[in-house]
Amino acid sequence: MLRLLLTLTLLLTLSSNSPAQSLSPKSNGLPVVPPGFIVEVAAKDPLIRNPTVMTFDPRGRLLVAHGPQWRAPKPNTPGDKVDILIDDNNDGVYDRTKTFAKGFNSIQGLAWHGNDLYIANAPDLTVVRDTDGDDVADRYIRLYTDLGNLEHSLHGLNFGPDGKLYMSKGNSKGYNKPDRYAPKPFRELWGLKSPKNAVDFPPPKTFTAKNYQRNYHTPADDWGRQGGILRCDPLGKNLEIVSRGYRNPWDIAFDHTFTFLGTDNDQTQGDRVFSPFYSANFGWGHPWSYHWTGNNHLPTPPNAAPLFEGSGTGVVHYNAKQFPSKYRNIFFINDWLRRKTYIFHPTYNGAQLVAKDNNLPTFAQAKTGRAMNKSHGIFFDPTGIEVGPDGTLYILSWGREYGSSFKNKTQTNAGRLYRIRYADNPLLTFNAAKHKKPLTTWTLDQLYEDLSHFLPIWRTNAADEFVRRPAKSKPFLLQKLKSKLTTAQETWTLWTLGRLNPKDKSIDTYLANNLNNITPANLNRAIQSIRILAFRIRNFKHNAKVPNLAINTLQHPNPRIRFQTMLALHQAKQSHALPQIINLIRTEKDRLTFYAAWHALRTLAPLSQRKSLLTNPTANLRLAALLALLEDNKLTKPEIALLQTDSDPRIAYLAKRSLGNTAPKTKPVVQQQSPSAHDNFAYPFITDIKVKSNRPYRLDYSGLATNQQYHT
Repeated sequence: MLRLLLTLTLLLTLSSNSPAQSLSPKSNGLPVVPPGFIVEVAAKDPLIRNPTVMTFDPRGRLLVAHGPQWRAPKPNTPGDKVDILIDDNNDGVYDRTKTFAKGFNSIQGLAWHGNDLYIANAPDLTVVRDTDGDDVADRYIRLYTDLGNLEHSLHGLNFGPDGKLYMSKGNSKGYNKPDRYAPKPFRELWGLKSPKNAVDFPPPKTFTAKNYQRNYHTPADDWGRQGGILRCDPLGKNLEIVSRGYRNPWDIAFDHTFTFLGTDNDQTQGDRVFSPFYSANFGWGHPWSYHWTGNNHLPTPPNAAPLFEGSGTGVVHYNAKQFPSKYRNIFFINDWLRRKTYIFHPTYNGAQLVAKDNNLPTFAQAKTGRAMNKSHGIFFDPTGIEVGPDGTLYILSWGREYGSSFKNKTQTNAGRLYRIRYADNPLLTFNAAKHKKPLTTWTLDQLYEDLSHFLPIWRTNAADEFVRRPAKSKPFLLQKLKSKLTTAQETWTLWTLGRLNPKDKSIDTYLANNLNNITPANLNRAIQSIRILAFRIRNFKHNAKVPNLAINTLQHPNPRIRFQTMLALHQAKQSHALPQIINLIRTEKDRLTFYAAWHALRTLAPLSQRKSLLTNPTANLRLAALLALLEDNKLTKPEIALLQTDSDPRIAYLAKRSLGNTAPKTKPVVQQQSPSAHDNFAYPFITDIKVKSNRPYRLDYSGLATNQQYHT
């Protein structure tokens, strides 16, 4: 522990001398931001203590989750709560709070859908609802339970334009015993076998506010194989894994093209920034080839930005007009440990979303460091981050301590809510009166005003209301698509159209026709159309095959089109497209497109065909087949051994590595080591560590180290 703290202290001391210090001459007790921006304290303790996440409700009001649950709660520790922040005199400073819902485990994710507030409070995922309009939730629905402890838990709740809830989940695992079963996809991520008679999807349980009962999971480290990004329909149905291979992806967010970005907390190498996609395995707990960055490592995708020695927390995409143009269409990423907020300028390297110039510039910072257990100086230990309806950036700041503190049974932790605005631009205004009325009374034009809004609940509610009016919505949306639209408008309009009328094949025809003559000018329209065609097949099953126009885009010169087509064919299970997929693999040079192609091969090609490709004269086909077969452990050691002398050095290397006959290019880090651990990937000859104290230990490169020193 001492060694880790000394290392962190040194890193943070060095960071204080970075060029980012020139952002502003004086902080005046506030975080430092670029010239032209103003930082204001919108709320502080005692209104909020140890705030983690926040969200804006259908009326544009801010709700904050906070309380004493982090970091080592007992079963009788008071629960976290979600409060509505109220500004009585409209001066920009919140004066009081009203508790909307309470009694939760550590809250680390919030998302509105209609009048339902989704709360990630591991080991539970809970939905609360105010049924009588008094701004107090009176119905609590525990959708899922036994999702692991509060470390590496459930985070990052987002409703996408496809109408689904996306969530990030760390690698802490549930108890997996009678009456405490997580849904099957979570158990699959953690490498847990389902006991006999265990149900795949335990039914939700409904409570009132008075009898709501949260489940408890001991905060002691209890790791499963890996974390993941998952998605489901509202209220939990059709849960599935989108991608996997994470340690602790604290937050995820998507941009105006429905492309996700997230951060994953490290063990010893540095936090990473990733852009997840269907079937991707980012390496943590990989079945045979662990890797943290994915660089020059074919079994896993590469990261989207350089590693950073901190603790990534909140992520948000900014595309409002209150900030200058250079600060639009970017992601902001919070770093709790180094007390900074970074900028991620998105660009593309082939099909891969990456940070411009491979750099994460600093946007806001406290200038002084923090030890693991306690911070000092300016109150800026950023957790949640959101964009408000006025276009300003809201950032929550955790208290001083790494955990909760009490005096006379009263929580004493600090807490801050900062608002950052651009001084020369007026705050954005919105129609508050409209948002107080039921959606059923809105005109289509009023709905369209909100459809692509940067406030998540407004665009989600507008899209859902369009879907509830299919007869009038279809011609209205098609007419809008003939006009000049922003990228956000185009994305949300297309997806809302795609969610209409499951049996209306004219919508499929319209989407397919968008794939004629793809140019840079209509690139986003083509990408969304490809995705939606697959979505309609997966969700509505009215048409077993995507149009030939969609399959033909595998030959398009733009790698982003080929990549999205491959993902679409894979998700829609288009096995009839295997000849075209195999033809692409022969010559594909784009890193992510090739990765997506061999993953599609895993699912769509029968085992015999995959094995037959191992002897194909084309090296790319042999390589793709080997990667696909190794991923699913479908080769015997003798079969792999034959490939150690393959003429293609990539194949020979992978064959040797999978057999343990070559050292990895970068040292792997042990994923877990505890009395209940599965195989230790870095040291396969050591499979169990037991000590008299019964504390969980792992192997570090300097010897044994306790798991208790992990952060976040």
